[in-house]
Amino acid sequence: MARRVLINAEMPEYLLGALETQYPQFTFTVVNRNSPELWDYLSDTEILISFQCDKEMVDNTQNLRWIQLLRVGLDGVPLTEIFKRGIILTNAHGIHKNMMAEYAIAAMINLSRNWHLVFKNQLKARWDRSVPQGEINGAIVGILGLGSIGKEIAKRAKFFGMKVLGTKSNPQPVADVDEVYGSEQMAEVFKQSDYIINLLPLTTETRGLIGQKYFKLMKPTASFINIGRGATVNEADLIKALKEKQFYTAVLDVFEEEPLPSDHPLWKLENVILTPHFSGSSSKYLDKVFPIITHNLGKYLAEKPGEMINPVKSDRGY
Repeated sequence: MARRVLINAEMPEYLLGALETQYPQFTFTVVNRNSPELWDYLSDTEILISFQCDKEMVDNTQNLRWIQLLRVGLDGVPLTEIFKRGIILTNAHGIHKNMMAEYAIAAMINLSRNWHLVFKNQLKARWDRSVPQGEINGAIVGILGLGSIGKEIAKRAKFFGMKVLGTKSNPQPVADVDEVYGSEQMAEVFKQSDYIINLLPLTTETRGLIGQKYFKLMKPTASFINIGRGATVNEADLIKALKEKQFYTAVLDVFEEEPLPSDHPLWKLENVILTPHFSGSSSKYLDKVFPIITHNLGKYLAEKPGEMINPVKSDRGY
């Protein structure tokens, strides 16, 4: 029986060809998530490479031994079932840091220059030099979650002359971060920061964690940027805070429900900028994740799962 590697993503031909050349032991099959053929191929799949992996997909496999996620988040991934069956799970941790750091820096610069207001004036052919123009040099950025992405944002923020605060579950000094707080001290970051960047993973503890308790601590001139997980924020509290102008504005890339429904109240707010969950996207995305795939395929073949990159453990929520 062919050792099937099912790729549930749009894999470019040059990358697929490289996999087939390097690993002739496997049969590589590329299929779209919406294709009915997916369910036929899953039954004899040994390795699944995919952005999505829900319980229905796992339940339809019989020979699945390893899942290589093409993303970091584990939303919707049936961890209990996966670990119960002894299936190896790895993700794409570490590849998003450059794209998401650029997004965060761009968001802060655009907010300081009020380009969201300038664009609205442009649509009205309105010349208005009274739009306030600030700068991020000397401003304070608070980063909730100092993982690889948070550290990259911190490095770039320091280059722009910002003071950097951050939170970490196990607080310890981090390069380019002026003050590191524990999770229980997150209020201090909200109080002091001009920009709050949320990168918290979605776990039982963080679901709905960021709400009125923290929004009411923000400076009226501060901005909230969410590029972590939508469900870590209490959206009702966020909408209330924005309507009452408790802080200046928000840039949101992730939401509790995606796609964001067309009748969602966030669309109608003047002090919010919405993007469709693409802060970690890039035309070079699969090129960036490809070294992880090839390395892990090699270690899988060598029966050395302990040397695979980015293993997800059952005792971690991310």
